[in-house]
Amino acid sequence: MSLNKISFQKPVYTYADLSTFGGQYSFANAINDAGQMIGSDTKNESGNSHSSSKYGVQTTYAVLWDNSYYVPKTSLLADVESHAYGINNLSAIVGSSLKEVNGSFQTTATIWQDGKTNYLASLSNGLYKSSANAINDKGVVVGNSFTGNSWDAHHATLWNDKGVIDLGTLGGTDSNALAINNDGVIAGWASGAEPSDYTHPVIWKDGNIINLSPTHHGAADSINDSGMVVGYILDDEMYAHPVLWNNQKETIMQSAAGSFCYASAINNKNQVVGSEISANGQFHALLWNTPDSAPVDLNQFLDQSQRDAGWTLANALDINDKGWIVGSAMNTRTYETHAFVLTADGITGLTGAGPVQVIATAAPASHAASADIWSMAC
Repeated sequence: MSLNKISFQKPVYTYADLSTFGGQYSFANAINDAGQMIGSDTKNESGNSHSSSKYGVQTTYAVLWDNSYYVPKTSLLADVESHAYGINNLSAIVGSSLKEVNGSFQTTATIWQDGKTNYLASLSNGLYKSSANAINDKGVVVGNSFTGNSWDAHHATLWNDKGVIDLGTLGGTDSNALAINNDGVIAGWASGAEPSDYTHPVIWKDGNIINLSPTHHGAADSINDSGMVVGYILDDEMYAHPVLWNNQKETIMQSAAGSFCYASAINNKNQVVGSEISANGQFHALLWNTPDSAPVDLNQFLDQSQRDAGWTLANALDINDKGWIVGSAMNTRTYETHAFVLTADGITGLTGAGPVQVIATAAPASHAASADIWSMAC
């Protein structure tokens, strides 16, 4: 199927560029049902005359674009080299930031909530690095952590009221937990025992790891509360194909022939978003209104002036239960990448270029909340 045969279905979306803090890049990774969006943003730090780039030396910050207020606002979550990857409907945000460990700064799984920052314990007593990728509405967090057992080995990790838990692999050295639903079922990928057995899409359920595609490499990127999982698999020619797993039954979703295509997220209405790289190298952010429908190219919601300026909606990374979509837009002229949001009822005032509220720094005061997740903070 070629792109010009894709079925362009409605609803009509309104596009908003979330801009940057003056740097070249911003990325929106997730959105909750209140319209709060998280990701990372770059700043052009002044006074760096040794750089020939017009952007100077750029630093990356975890960021919240918050549309749940009457007046939308943009907030930094932490200091430099921080990233936000997941948010739940209680406004708890997870990601990674720098923490001082034994005299050096390590990338550490982090949770931000109520204006406070807490670091999560790792599988290796804080050594090397860890990252939190997702949090459900019960406050259970998943991600990955350095194991300390072999060089650069990272395992999928669960943080709950019992502590930090190694979710294991399919016999290989690495795994990663990318999503968790409110029933506690986790989606991600894991490597097999053979050196050439890279990654398989998996779920962790009731303490067991389940290989969703034993004959293909790939990853399970998202899971909804009905247990439907989306992600991708690779064929023999290493082309990616978007996949739905329903009760562990694998179905390849529709995409353009000759493309590299994957599904990134599924909401509780079974709408799916993802991305496609066409045979000629063009990027397209996609929406499947149902998993068995033809994809909608989201670039139709850009007006002509935005297209003429060089903007393309390249990646759709998350969709909430209202159908709002976040991702990244690329500019083929300026080589900028900006976070974007598509809403069905319009959105104004969100920008990374305006006044910024700093929520917390990299060395916050401890949080005294009684929620289970805080008991794992180190």
